[in-house]
Amino acid sequence: FYMAFAALEDLMQMTEDLLRGMAETLTGSAAVSLPGDDADSAPINFGPSFRRIDVMQELRKHIPELPQTLNEGSLNELQSILAGRDIPVAHPHTVPRLLDRLIGFYIEPQCVQPTFLYGHPAIMSPLAKCADSEQTVSARFELFVNGKELVNAYEELNDPNQQRVKFQAQAMERDQGDDEVPLPDSAFCDALEAGLPPTAGWGMGVDRVIALLSGVTHLRETIAFPIMRPLAK
Repeated sequence: FYMAFAALEDLMQMTEDLLRGMAETLTGSAAVSLPGDDADSAPINFGPSFRRIDVMQELRKHIPELPQTLNEGSLNELQSILAGRDIPVAHPHTVPRLLDRLIGFYIEPQCVQPTFLYGHPAIMSPLAKCADSEQTVSARFELFVNGKELVNAYEELNDPNQQRVKFQAQAMERDQGDDEVPLPDSAFCDALEAGLPPTAGWGMGVDRVIALLSGVTHLRETIAFPIMRPLAK
């Protein structure tokens, strides 16, 4: 959903309240037992305030040589860091993809209990506002539970000129071979010219939340109308 005049802190509190309420309503407790091979692990507890990790501060604990400023020119440095630490990463290599790999390697495994990751480099979030005056940190968070992302949210960038600059930078990632990067959306930037109030956007992986709260081990069990293979003739 999108919410006018909301900020990250509003969405963090809403996320905590929503998941805590769902767990208590559906299971009778804020602590949810894990299914399958994880059944002997400690329950996931949505009761306390969720842990928060600043992505860049945490990465620098593990990688002191991480560049202070991360932009399109940081590619070679990040490739050297990954290679020097024997961390495999699939091609194509772009700055956002390499940063995401480092976050997945060093930080996401820590996120068993509900954990907000925030403070992502701006280059990873082209549609998000920046949280600092230097335009280097995005106003964004992700919620991870049991090592999996459940929620992604950010304050929407509502400046059309800044959005065009970010789209241009993102286009460079396509030139580097990342076909998953969308093409620049000039119509979206033109629409922003008409004006957009301060807005926050929030998205949840509903299938993962259902699987967690219902105790199933495969996402296909959460689909109301699963895709069926055609019958052989």
